[in-house]
Amino acid sequence: MGAIISKVKNVLYYLPKKPMTKLRYKYSTGKKLDFNNPKDFNEKVLTLLATKFGQLETDCADKYKVRQFVEKRGLGNILTKLYGKYDNANDIKFDELPEEYVLKTNHGCGCTIIKEKGKNIDIQDAIKSLNDSLSKNYAKLSFEYRYAKIKPCILCEEYLKEEGKKNPTDYKFYCFDGKVDSVLICSEREKKLRLDYFDLNWNYLDYAKEEYRSNKKLEKPKELSQMVEIASILSKGFPFVRVDLYDINGKIYFGELTFTPAGGIVKYNTDEALEYFGNSIDIK
Repeated sequence: MGAIISKVKNVLYYLPKKPMTKLRYKYSTGKKLDFNNPKDFNEKVLTLLATKFGQLETDCADKYKVRQFVEKRGLGNILTKLYGKYDNANDIKFDELPEEYVLKTNHGCGCTIIKEKGKNIDIQDAIKSLNDSLSKNYAKLSFEYRYAKIKPCILCEEYLKEEGKKNPTDYKFYCFDGKVDSVLICSEREKKLRLDYFDLNWNYLDYAKEEYRSNKKLEKPKELSQMVEIASILSKGFPFVRVDLYDINGKIYFGELTFTPAGGIVKYNTDEALEYFGNSIDIK
């Protein structure tokens, strides 16, 4: 079944962007998408994807080139250390890398290899996984067309470690042309992903559907105000972008910029949240 779906996507990918985006939205939601009058969050994000995105959004989706964008905005100090960049996993000299690091490709998601201190990784498996990821066209898998314009490579970066967690807490700021509206916390990735939204005063927001909420008390990060300022700087000029940051022992690190959460068809938000976020996007 997976092979059949892949072949179907491969064919559909070559349809013009506008009708393909409308078809995908109709298939996923049962509703029609009107590019001339988009309303909720998904509709506006998909309209941006199909009609507005250009080279800047492509560069910012590239996990390597986005580093240059962050530096140009005067925030090079929040970037993780970059140990190496490779066009092929066979070029990686594993014995010369630090004790801890993260290996990932720059043009999509799904392939991240973490090397922790005192633990070994299967180098041959890592090489195979990374090279397999390099060969994938994530634009065909998700119909997020800008990924097709990214030259694939492998990055070796600093491993961000938070006490008691394999994956540090990431704070995802919903931003609208420099205005930071709210923050999403993703937790319990190792079990079942939980999603919790807060406003900038750390009041809980009922933006996620009930089944996605953690129902736990999540502490306000100590550097929240600094993260909000950073998110505002990075999001200026974009109708919508989600700025992902980390707070590790009081130091802020950049994660990524996300223009199309869930590929532009979010199903974990309530209808009210989708409407609210949609009203916050100035499509013009």
